[in-house]
Amino acid sequence: MSNSEMVLRRVGEQSIDEMKTFAMDKSGATERVLGLVWLPWSDEFTFNMELREDLRPLVFDGVIPTKRQVLQVVMSFYDPLGMISTFLIHGKTLIQSIWRAGIGWDEHIPESLVAAWKQWIGLIDGLRDVRIPRCYFPGYSPDSIGSLELHVFVDGSESAYCCVAYFRIIDRGIARCALVASKTKVAPLKFLSVPRMELQAALIGVRLARMIEEYHSLLVTRRYFWTDSCTVLAWLKSDSRRYRQFVAYRVGEILTKSDVKEWNYVQSCADDGTKWKNGVSFGPDSRWYAGPKFLREAEQRWPKMERTLATTDEELRQSVLHHIELASSWILVNRFSRWERLLRSTSYVHRFLNRRKRSIAGDNMLTKQELQQAERSLWRLAQSEAYSEELRILEKNKLLNRNHKRVVDCRSPLAKLSPFVDEHGVIRMETRSLNAAYAPCSIVILPRCHRVTYLIADWYHRHYGHANNETVVNEIRQIFHVSRLRALVRQVATECQYCRVKKAKPQIPRMGPLPDVRTTPYVRPFTHTGVDYCGPFLVKVGRSLVKRWIALFTCMTVRAIHLEVVCSLSTELFKMAVRRFIARRGAPSTIFSDNGTNFRGASNELKDNLSTINQNLAASFTNATTEWRFNPPFAPHMGGCWERLVRSVKSALAALQMERNPDDETLWTVVTEAEAIVNSRPLTYVPLDTEDQEALTPNHFLMLSSSGVCQPPKELVNDRRQIRSNWRLIQNLLSQFWIRWVKEYLPTITRRTKWFKETKPVQNGDLVMVVDEGSRNGWIRGRVVRTLAGKDDRVRQADVETNAGVIRRPVSKIAILEVVEGKA
Repeated sequence: MSNSEMVLRRVGEQSIDEMKTFAMDKSGATERVLGLVWLPWSDEFTFNMELREDLRPLVFDGVIPTKRQVLQVVMSFYDPLGMISTFLIHGKTLIQSIWRAGIGWDEHIPESLVAAWKQWIGLIDGLRDVRIPRCYFPGYSPDSIGSLELHVFVDGSESAYCCVAYFRIIDRGIARCALVASKTKVAPLKFLSVPRMELQAALIGVRLARMIEEYHSLLVTRRYFWTDSCTVLAWLKSDSRRYRQFVAYRVGEILTKSDVKEWNYVQSCADDGTKWKNGVSFGPDSRWYAGPKFLREAEQRWPKMERTLATTDEELRQSVLHHIELASSWILVNRFSRWERLLRSTSYVHRFLNRRKRSIAGDNMLTKQELQQAERSLWRLAQSEAYSEELRILEKNKLLNRNHKRVVDCRSPLAKLSPFVDEHGVIRMETRSLNAAYAPCSIVILPRCHRVTYLIADWYHRHYGHANNETVVNEIRQIFHVSRLRALVRQVATECQYCRVKKAKPQIPRMGPLPDVRTTPYVRPFTHTGVDYCGPFLVKVGRSLVKRWIALFTCMTVRAIHLEVVCSLSTELFKMAVRRFIARRGAPSTIFSDNGTNFRGASNELKDNLSTINQNLAASFTNATTEWRFNPPFAPHMGGCWERLVRSVKSALAALQMERNPDDETLWTVVTEAEAIVNSRPLTYVPLDTEDQEALTPNHFLMLSSSGVCQPPKELVNDRRQIRSNWRLIQNLLSQFWIRWVKEYLPTITRRTKWFKETKPVQNGDLVMVVDEGSRNGWIRGRVVRTLAGKDDRVRQADVETNAGVIRRPVSKIAILEVVEGKA
């Protein structure tokens, strides 16, 4: 189908004249959708009013319909664009009136509605004359239209509300208008005021304008919204938050989809869609299809508001006034940190008031009566702030039962405690021990979350020496009833600064990664060496007993040891022991030790190269470019490599059953035997499959076997090439030992054995306690001034400023003090 003769010829269809003749012969149009008809020869929309056979008597023969039949007739009209909504809206209001009548679906409509039904069906014949051009402005292309205006008229009544939209252009100085679409709705069953209905019409008006702009390719240059409701205009030009939610929500959406400057006032703009007073006209020149008359005039002659638009008080949001009587606190209990200070300050306030009333003088000492009076006043203060409603009821000698509510849906927490007010105005709980000789018959009720209750619990906590919480709970129960008392006591103990200091413990960070000297293979034994002392041991020299120590050198890589006996802890003898060690094992590149004075002395001479007695020792260190690394003080866990071997050496010496007081030669011999025993210990799992297999030991890297005894060759070889091949065999054997070290020993030391969790790191400015040997009372306090992190960026050392100076300690010896402001 097409309205173009040329298109029909090209596709081989009937011409427009033939199509028109065929349609007239069939007494109907050729294209229709549910009664909406398109006439191709005139390019117009119209409506086919042929109803079903069972509905025709209702319309043309005057038969009184039922509720179901009225609905079928009204719903038989299909009007998607609202071309005849001025007619259909009255049928919809009729259905609503029938619904309010409360009749059944198959009952005839009441006599009071028959006249309205006949008036409505009398307009159906007029629908045949409806002719609406499909094109808004025939003869004009979209490019030839200069400016396109969209005018939307909205109106509302008690029964319905509607909106209708028109396009307006200026054609050679003459204004032309065309109906675009309309939207109508009946009023809800719940009654709404006319201003609210007008606001609903404005809302569907802006929605219709948005839909028209989205679904048209024509560019709308200007928009106008017209209403005859001054109240709606006042709402749009005021702050929407001042009005009730119904108005505020809809005004917000209207102003989101339109500008307040686009809204204008016109009198009786869209009454055709809401009222019967003007009747219904289907002519092409009627106001519904041609638009209001003033749209075809110049803009200067359009209607304007004759009076100034004032604000309206309709639908204003009601101001809510919540009246609560609050008793002003005559003393600021939150300023006090101790119950004693609060009690004495309150006593002095009462003394001052009593002197003003009685004009008497007194001594400076507080009496027992004054303290008791102050205590009772503080109880009343806490109760009046927490249980004001209960106190008001109990003061009237009424029982506080479970039906009394403090606030909405919140029952009183005192309902089950049998409360009463004593002669001093204090709320107490009546107990069941009225006849008991030693049990209290009444207990003071205190709110748990009040500052007065907290200070009382804090006093008990301090009075009983920061002891067990159950002791404090038991003592408080003798006088007071506090809900969830144990939780309150735990809170007091947690926030107690004295307990925090006494219970502070170091937070050791997660175990750090192994140093590179522990995991570097293919290096000479004792390239990286740790040193420590073991002893003292008593030896017999003549008839006297003297002390001897053992200097233990351990290889950080293969875990071999070298022992040297020294006669004292002096720096000079330690340097000689180091010289003997270097002569037998070679110069190390790195030495690790703690902060012993002999170690520090040797390191300083090595660094400054100022030793005149042992120039060879300093020269040997200097040539080897030895680096000395010290662990922080009081950090034995950072020297675990040699600390553990000290214990192994002591166990080996005990196993050799050394004489009680040996001489020097015996001690040297036994120490050498212990060195051999420790160096022959297995580093890895001991295999039990065959006799030829053996565990890897430090002696494999020192003497090519675990026991130090090599198997002799089966035949003596004098050929140089064979001797060279044997040397290569030895080198290959050493490589095999290192391969086993990497595969078997290295995986056993990579797993963390403790300190798995992350902890709060120490930071600059933290107040800390330095954990030293001895009792906690002797530990010193200080402030962290510098932190030192390891390779994993975790703080493991810190410099602490104390009254004796700045000292360095590991984090394992530093306990952070969590100081609460005002309680330091």
